[in-house]
Amino acid sequence: MDGMLADIWSGVAPVAGEPVFSPRLREEDGSVYEGVWDVSAGGARFILKRAKPHEAEVYRGFFAPPRRYAPKLFGSAVRADGEYLLLEYIEGENLQRCTRRKLDAAIGSLAQMQNDFWQDASRAEIGLSFAESFAQRKKRRDFLGSALLEKHYDEYLALYERLPRTLCHDDLLPFNLIVSGGRAVFIDWEDGGMLPYPASLARLVAHGRSHGAFFRMTPAQRGYALARYYDACAACHAVTRGAFNEAIAGFLFAELCEWVFVGNRSGKADCPYYAPYFRAALRMARRLEEGVPEFI
Repeated sequence: MDGMLADIWSGVAPVAGEPVFSPRLREEDGSVYEGVWDVSAGGARFILKRAKPHEAEVYRGFFAPPRRYAPKLFGSAVRADGEYLLLEYIEGENLQRCTRRKLDAAIGSLAQMQNDFWQDASRAEIGLSFAESFAQRKKRRDFLGSALLEKHYDEYLALYERLPRTLCHDDLLPFNLIVSGGRAVFIDWEDGGMLPYPASLARLVAHGRSHGAFFRMTPAQRGYALARYYDACAACHAVTRGAFNEAIAGFLFAELCEWVFVGNRSGKADCPYYAPYFRAALRMARRLEEGVPEFI
């Protein structure tokens, strides 16, 4: 493997020097990323990774020239097992343990990115397409196991079809960004594409809890994120506050339904998140019934 990595490096190296490859460790739990390496050469550091579906396409279609909210792509090489990307190394922290400073940077980068590509129909087929994404979400409805959840999930699907679209990272969980100083950079772009605008924001804030073991984000921080995003992005495109509230409520509800879908499809006993997410989804559905969206 090291020989192949050295061969890839020789074709795309942005600096001189003998490279040293180290398996990349996840910040969240210290496990090894499959197909991702830290590279040190010539006093500089880089990331080399085997691209996942859509990832190389997203980098070339959205981030050339480079954008401050994504790692810079230095070059790529195709091998028998796929395409490899040499990317900028970002030193920083993810958002698993949220602070106002890190959250400010994350929402600022998200707003800038989505303003840049708002309703950009010319890029509709780059990366994860709307049709592919919508088909994935429709399948989840059949595994909710509750008429009340199905009713409000249908409302969410209607929103999904009609809302304005922009570039979304469709898996923007708090460990898929790195905050470095005042800059927040989104990584792992296998599910990026032109999708309904609330998708990234909802995923970023939906799963944090005040004392969460995996994602920690307080109600005040989540409320701040929603308000800051509205002012920095949605309001800039004539989205009314009422329309935004309806949209984000629907997308937050859908985030809760994801683990309900997983548990009902794969077996509740094998899904430790099923029970708390089922309760949370039912609670939010009842609030939606009352016309009082539960954002937090």
